[in-house]
Amino acid sequence: MLDIISFLTQIPIREEVKLEEVAARTYLFPFAAVVIGFLVSVVAFVSFMFLVPVIASLFTLLAIYLISGLIHLDGVADFFDGVMARGSRSEKRKAMKDVKIGIAGLFAVIFLLLVSLFAIETVCATTFDSNLCAYYTFASVFIIAEVSAKISMNTCMMVGKRFEDGDGMGALFIRSSTWSGYVVALLSSALIALICTIFTVPFRFFIAFAGIVVAFVVVWIAKKKFGTVSGDVMGASNELARCVTLLIWAIVLS
Repeated sequence: MLDIISFLTQIPIREEVKLEEVAARTYLFPFAAVVIGFLVSVVAFVSFMFLVPVIASLFTLLAIYLISGLIHLDGVADFFDGVMARGSRSEKRKAMKDVKIGIAGLFAVIFLLLVSLFAIETVCATTFDSNLCAYYTFASVFIIAEVSAKISMNTCMMVGKRFEDGDGMGALFIRSSTWSGYVVALLSSALIALICTIFTVPFRFFIAFAGIVVAFVVVWIAKKKFGTVSGDVMGASNELARCVTLLIWAIVLS
């Protein structure tokens, strides 16, 4: 678990992370999501208590990436650069692996950040009140958003087994994932979502699984464009799932 938190966040728990250990225990990703979501919710609650909503939302969005890092956001840029590149699958994969960011990747990152920012502002400004009930809602929103992001990556790993082998870190995670581990991740996500929504409208429980839908869409695009699921695809799925989940929360609570 310490390796997983160190891998998925910028929290300096361990200097060296054993990737093989992390890849073998991806079923613990939802619990790391609880840590990330809780820390973000604290920043959000304090920010909205003392700052105007727009600035508070900006600090909250900044907290997400200060805590979780930018590695998956880089995956969004690479993924969309590859998707929008012309040519064969191999040429698209080459564009995705290019260290330079293209205009498609830049646009995708900016658009994703803006949607996330406006969704956070809508959710938090609508529900803010300086009491523990309001904080419960804050915590629920960000924990479920992170759980959705992580179960999205778990889904990508399992579905990715059906396609041609890739290389790099993504291939290691795909080979190490198992159906039993995926079931554990699903059940863990369901338990966390239940705790986060038990005192709210019941159907909000299902928002946590928006990431699964996002994962299937992302994998379908990856299969069509690249013929494989890579680490960049998983990273893009993580970021898109969080963004979509926050957007759904904003629509539900507005």
